Amino acid sequence: MGTVRRIALSMTAPTVLALCTACSASVAPPPEAVGDDYPGTCMPPELSWPSDFLESLPGESAAVGGSVVGLRLEYVDSEWMWRIRSADTREDAFGERVDDPSFGRESLVDVRTLEILSTQETELTDAEQQPTGSSAVGAAMSSGEQWPSPLIVEMTRVMEDGTPKWRITTCDTATNEQSVMTLD
Repeated sequence: MGTVRRIALSMTAPTVLALCTACSASVAPPPEAVGDDYPGTCMPPELSWPSDFLESLPGESAAVGGSVVGLRLEYVDSEWMWRIRSADTREDAFGERVDDPSFGRESLVDVRTLEILSTQETELTDAEQQPTGSSAVGAAMSSGEQWPSPLIVEMTRVMEDGTPKWRITTCDTATNEQSVMTLD
């Protein structure tokens, strides 16, 4: 790379970094436990069900960078939203891809429109970095989620006996009772 190009890049990099930082609002940390923030129900009035949107999300939304590795229904400031964690691609200052399996993206999206409310880079857990037997879509379909109940309120990757698995929490929309299952 020529000297002039390096100088130009070094002069513009801080400006680009400042602009990119302003593009993504920080994501508030999740509540301690699933449902801690719910207003007495786990059923928002209007909702996109995970088994309906997980398949198309990676190709159609900037909320995810790659494969979905985590999902949680939250109620924040009187609004329902999905917290979505995904693998992402890291690039160096020259736009070259850097292999970093711990690099991810975390986004909060509206439950109805899946519009991004905020997004940020995140470090993936060891379990989130490992491929599992099924994708998020496959795990959602295997969970038994169906209208009107049960509803998936959390999907997270966990290590169990040295193997990555999906831990899925569902909620009975009539009683608000939660159930947890582990799937490959």
